[in-house]
Amino acid sequence: MSEPRSIPWISIAVEAAAIVLSILLAFAIDAWWTEKKEGDVEHVAIQALRSDFIASREQMAVVLGSLESARVHFASFQSATPAELAEIDPDAIQPILSGLTKNHTFDPVSATLDALANDGRLGLISNPQLLRQLSNWRTELDNIEDISFELRAESVLVRRAMEKHGGPFMRWRRGPDDIEILQRADGETLANMWRDADFMGTARSHQYALVVYLGELRQLAKTIDTTVVSLDQIIAKR
Repeated sequence: MSEPRSIPWISIAVEAAAIVLSILLAFAIDAWWTEKKEGDVEHVAIQALRSDFIASREQMAVVLGSLESARVHFASFQSATPAELAEIDPDAIQPILSGLTKNHTFDPVSATLDALANDGRLGLISNPQLLRQLSNWRTELDNIEDISFELRAESVLVRRAMEKHGGPFMRWRRGPDDIEILQRADGETLANMWRDADFMGTARSHQYALVVYLGELRQLAKTIDTTVVSLDQIIAKR
């Protein structure tokens, strides 16, 4: 009678362990590759976000300068006397008219953030502080859009009030510094506006909206700066 063959349990155990290890290794490699790809996508997104925020900061500087200039020109108009306005330098008339009706608003560069949000890929951003900053940024943009609407509405009211004095005198074409002259105004026109209590009330209301908008923009500029700092720190660690 032949002897029963012994079962090679040790070999079977070694082979089973090898199979399990190979499966686990395959899962580990797959997870590593997925994480690497997500990390690469996150890195590209971080770089693109930084470019957008830098572009927004540059545009912000232009808008702030434009609105600050409008305040200065309105202040010079309001503090002058009718006699001084009647004799004003012709070159100073257009800046005053522009300051009276300025509606230069901020249009942020947000293509990357919008794409991440619309595609449901904001979760790729692994830094919780940056996620909070991006969330706050979107909320602040929504708030400032409402305020910018008020500024544009007040600007329209001033231009309509100017019609009583021969206006409208200008309109913006492609931008706040690309002005088309519709009617010529002189010093006496400015003096008559100054004497018109209703017009001055409308102009002051516009300036109030401009000052409120300007204050919100300054706060938004700080948000841009702190977000750029966070993005720079994240990029530097990679």
